[in-house]
Amino acid sequence: MVSHQLREDIRNDLRGLFVGERTIGDSFLAPLVFVGVNAFTSLGPASIAALVVGAAVAGWRIRKGQEPMYAFGGIVAIGFAAALALRSGRAESYFIPGIVGAGLGAVGGLLSVVFKKPLAAWSSQFYRRWPWEWYWRDDVRPAYTTVTWIWIVFFALRAAVQSVLFAQERPELLAVAKVITSWPLIVPLLIASYVLGNTRLHRLGGPNVEEFMAGKEPPFAGGQRGF
Repeated sequence: MVSHQLREDIRNDLRGLFVGERTIGDSFLAPLVFVGVNAFTSLGPASIAALVVGAAVAGWRIRKGQEPMYAFGGIVAIGFAAALALRSGRAESYFIPGIVGAGLGAVGGLLSVVFKKPLAAWSSQFYRRWPWEWYWRDDVRPAYTTVTWIWIVFFALRAAVQSVLFAQERPELLAVAKVITSWPLIVPLLIASYVLGNTRLHRLGGPNVEEFMAGKEPPFAGGQRGF
């Protein structure tokens, strides 16, 4: 049973996916427009349409006072993907960066586990700014290793499915896969990661961040908020 406090923590963390600097909705809007326009015209107009959508999203975010780096980064990513499609003459080439990125995510996650520096810990530290030393404790690190394995499987499956669709020259299905593996799948995966990670932390019996920073000795109260 997930406690009320844990549910509230999850809700607050997930809110950034939809109202933060760069929402996950941004990641599949341009590909959908690209594939839709290409189905009725050609790669040129489809690329222009995707860039227009990217620019509109960027302008909207800048107008709201959000970090320009995320907005301009999105435009660059769309432009690069469109350039790949135009150069190859194949609409499915638009999705190559995403396929490569998923593959690198799986490989990077695996390497991080092998070297006992799980990727989930790096991601958490970037967001939480908790002390690095806390993450690498033997009574903390295994929780982040467990969550990293979840994301290794996710990235590997994402890369594999999209690679097959790319080989079959199915840009429409690639766009569908892009959407499905965005918020419809990422949100439950994040919730599962949060719940499983916190459960594992509790069972490991290590200190929570506050206890670690205060230099407390065992037995620890644990009960870490956030992950």
